[in-house]
Amino acid sequence: MKQSPREWYYRLVEYLGPFGFAIIAWDPCVLVHNSGDLFLAIYVDSITLFGATGELKEQTINVLKTEFKVNDMGELNSLLGIHITFTDDGITPSQTTCIDKILNSFSMQDCKPVSTPINSNHQLKAIEDEDERTDATAY
Repeated sequence: MKQSPREWYYRLVEYLGPFGFAIIAWDPCVLVHNSGDLFLAIYVDSITLFGATGELKEQTINVLKTEFKVNDMGELNSLLGIHITFTDDGITPSQTTCIDKILNSFSMQDCKPVSTPINSNHQLKAIEDEDERTDATAY
């Protein structure tokens, strides 16, 4: 049924409301606990919990298990192609796998990286009618 994902979403949001979760104004697929310490990201039929490991996180997992079939996949290390590393200083996201894949698809895996593609002191100017235009397809 086409409406089943929508109904599941509404059921989930309605169920988690009494436990202190509310939809964030800027994204309906992110719920935040009223303490501000735990976030739930909803993607199709998956939920990813973001927050410090502790009692609130464990309680939320247990609450979800009472109402829904839950497969706890453990500590998050990758999400939507982004590699995530947890350290004492915080969270470090990395898209090196995606970047390597793109470089390989264009046979540029051995290219030399440069911080700026042109001289940083180069002054830009507007194109005038008589100027020769660069072929944009080369880029």
